[in-house]
Amino acid sequence: MNHQNFSLDEIALARRLRHAGLPWTPAVGHYVYDESGIIEAPSPFQDRVYFILDLKHFLRRSETIDGLIRAMFWLPDWRQTRALLRARGVSDETVIAHLSRERAMEQGAELIALYRLLLAKLEG
Repeated sequence: MNHQNFSLDEIALARRLRHAGLPWTPAVGHYVYDESGIIEAPSPFQDRVYFILDLKHFLRRSETIDGLIRAMFWLPDWRQTRALLRARGVSDETVIAHLSRERAMEQGAELIALYRLLLAKLEG
């Protein structure tokens, strides 16, 4: 499995997405940040970042989906973030213009730029 490392800025922005009301239903294929420390095993990726491969494993720690949502927050990857933007009516052209304006490609900060665009849409 090819895993993704999340920068501190990406994690902070994902936390802001959560507080801005980004709906999340935990599912296989989601990266999460274990804010409450309910997962005792060290992360194979980076501190407190886990990948949901088996949802039952996470539910054993949190007991319920709501408990999991309270304990962790979602770190949408690039594809998931693009899907979230599309679902909110953000066109590909708008995304391209935003990435260009932010100089995201040159700085290697595409996910940060996408998170910011999604945050603006949620807070809009």
